Amino acid sequence: MRESKTPRVVAAAFLGLLFGAYRHFQQIRELTAGRQAFLAQQNVQFDRITETHSMTVTLIAGLILAFIGAALYEAIAYAFTRLIPPVEVEE
Repeated sequence: MRESKTPRVVAAAFLGLLFGAYRHFQQIRELTAGRQAFLAQQNVQFDRITETHSMTVTLIAGLILAFIGAALYEAIAYAFTRLIPPVEVEE
């Protein structure tokens, strides 16, 4: 029996929608704060980057985030696999 790809597609779409909603609300919050508040926050972010920039720390953080993202994707795909019944195809 072949595994259905539908739950994996639904999981990827679900994660995309969650990320899109997060970015939308983040941008709305920045827009309502105004241009000066946004630029002040960007200055603080730039100062933080220049103080703590290290390639090793950045690569380790990237690895950790990649593993968390992959684990989250697999957990959501597994949940959708349990929720969506497989399609039976007659031969």
